[in-house]
Amino acid sequence: MDNYKEKIAAWLIDEDLEVKSEPIPTGAPIEWALRVSVKAPVRVSLVLQQPSTKKDRIVATMGATLSDVHRRELFSLPEARRVEIVTEIFNTLISMCPDCLVFVQPSFSNPTAIAITKIIYHETLSRDSIASTVRLLANAFAVIVSLLNSRLKTAARPEREGVEAGFM
Repeated sequence: MDNYKEKIAAWLIDEDLEVKSEPIPTGAPIEWALRVSVKAPVRVSLVLQQPSTKKDRIVATMGATLSDVHRRELFSLPEARRVEIVTEIFNTLISMCPDCLVFVQPSFSNPTAIAITKIIYHETLSRDSIASTVRLLANAFAVIVSLLNSRLKTAARPEREGVEAGFM
């Protein structure tokens, strides 16, 4: 595989995912980046990157910014309860993917975003490893939203029975 970017993009497009080349900021240690969007049932975007300093791997990252609704509800709680909820999300994500890096930004007591990163080394790079990583990161987004909605009671039940609307 001489050109990983094109090969990976073709695999993702074949999986019916939206794929766009992402601009690289000047001076960033990245050779290329692809923004990948999962269309349904919830739209989730993530980025696959080829670091210029570590050419033996692809880095896949999904970041979830907490919605205003989640932040408002979270900050209505005592700090200890906030940390407990964020710790539960963190532990659940690590349990889902022990090989992933999980970051709560800027802190567990003042979360604004949660990011999860999976590294795919070239020797294990395949259509399946890329598709599995995209599914994993999309599921991680769903876990973050569902745990926040569950713990903060922010899921709303619209008119149609059986359909939930959450915030993120």
